[in-house]
Amino acid sequence: MIGSVAIAISAFHSDDAVISLLEMIFANPHPNVESTIIVDSQGSGKIAEVAAIRQWPIQYENANTNLGSAGNLARRMELAAKTGADWCLCLNHDANWDADRLSAMLSAARSRPRVGAVYPMLDHSPREPRWEDGRRHFKPSAGTRLSEIPADEAAAEILWSSSNSALYSLTPLSEDIAIMSDLWMAYEDLAYGIALHQGGWIQLSCRSAQLTQVFDYVPRRFLGRTLHIPDKPVWYPYYNIRNLILIWRQYGSEGVSITTISWKLIQSSLRTLLLEDNKVRRLRLLYLGARAGIRGEIGKGPYP
Repeated sequence: MIGSVAIAISAFHSDDAVISLLEMIFANPHPNVESTIIVDSQGSGKIAEVAAIRQWPIQYENANTNLGSAGNLARRMELAAKTGADWCLCLNHDANWDADRLSAMLSAARSRPRVGAVYPMLDHSPREPRWEDGRRHFKPSAGTRLSEIPADEAAAEILWSSSNSALYSLTPLSEDIAIMSDLWMAYEDLAYGIALHQGGWIQLSCRSAQLTQVFDYVPRRFLGRTLHIPDKPVWYPYYNIRNLILIWRQYGSEGVSITTISWKLIQSSLRTLLLEDNKVRRLRLLYLGARAGIRGEIGKGPYP
């Protein structure tokens, strides 16, 4: 079928969430979906057991090491390409399923030649500005007020967005455009977006497709205001800054510049000092990550 889709779901200690997602997918199937893949890391096997009992036709792969988000995405894309599908809908365990959203994204994918990826608009509530309409370049934070999004454009060309619920063409893989799996965790979707752009592929933000309520934020009080900041583990800053430097080393300044990385380091430092818990440990890991990036240290680091 032209426009055939392989759904590829990532899992890591998330059996119940993935099973709930599969329930939604098979309760409301989409005609273009021809296969469903789950790539787990050090999983219990419960997902495969439940799928067998319920007779869900899935392909389940369980890695004996922690692939990280980058390695998991790379493996899902690789397995999806082997199915012969045209597209891979990548879902994290905390995504939600909407068959109409997939239809809208497929329609956007067919609207222009050489579309390498289609992304839904992302809802970052309760943070404001709440909506993310894709990103035209890398910047330390993102957000758009709905009133600022042009209503007369069904899809906008962008540089990248989250891989969670992204619809990726599988054709670029045959041109040796690949996920940077050695990032292990964080910004693998940015790196792939830059690779697609440099390979001459278009990426679109589909404004009739919206992904809501999957981002975790925690409230913090500052100067009498309530701010919402990402709820990330204490070791996450290590990979966050390291991987930006590794991406710059790989692709140059077209996607992310040294100036922007420096600003990200400053912003992350200030946010940690003013708003985060475990300040000393987070700051230490942030600057250890910067050093690791400068040294070109790849893969899973010493943290966690």
